[in-house]
Amino acid sequence: MVRFLSRTKLIVLALLLALVLSYGFRTHLLSGIGSFLVVSDPLQPADLIFLLNGDPTVRPNQAARLLREGWAPKIVIARAEDSPGVLSGAYPNVTDSNIVVLRQLGVSDGQIVQLRPPGGVQSTFDEANALLKYSREQGVRNAIIVTSELHSRRSRFIFRRVARGSPLKILLAPVSDRKYGPNNWWQIEDGVIGCQNEYIKLLYYHYKY
Repeated sequence: MVRFLSRTKLIVLALLLALVLSYGFRTHLLSGIGSFLVVSDPLQPADLIFLLNGDPTVRPNQAARLLREGWAPKIVIARAEDSPGVLSGAYPNVTDSNIVVLRQLGVSDGQIVQLRPPGGVQSTFDEANALLKYSREQGVRNAIIVTSELHSRRSRFIFRRVARGSPLKILLAPVSDRKYGPNNWWQIEDGVIGCQNEYIKLLYYHYKY
């Protein structure tokens, strides 16, 4: 009994020590959790920049900047599915919003290609398939993918998995979210939800594909 109690005390002390250390290094640990989701690739000239549908306040800016810097001659985006709110006229399709911002940033209509898969894309997986289809039709060999930082690891996994066996090379050029990133996601409710969802979706896609 004495030996059991001593062992129990050691376990409790070890757990308490682990909690103290975790608290002391919490910022480092939480930043590591966020940073794991962020990947980027060394850029090289590509046939196109593929803009993923999402926050039109940051992603189009990154795509337009890469275009201006000469990394690719055009920006391609796959039209998103029209939600009930879009169909009712309550707000615009997110793809239309992204294109409006691109135009405001000086990107000409001749530099924007909108893909229109039947029914519109509903997920990153759909966007990857839309790009693969376009690349086969147009002989695209290299594509730079623009998305948000915390979405980048899952995006690269999906696009490379879809493009596997094809000559299409995928490069990621993520951009920081407007409100949160890998070093402060836990301080903002949207960041906590976003980071949590990315891990869940990352596990789901690894399991499914």
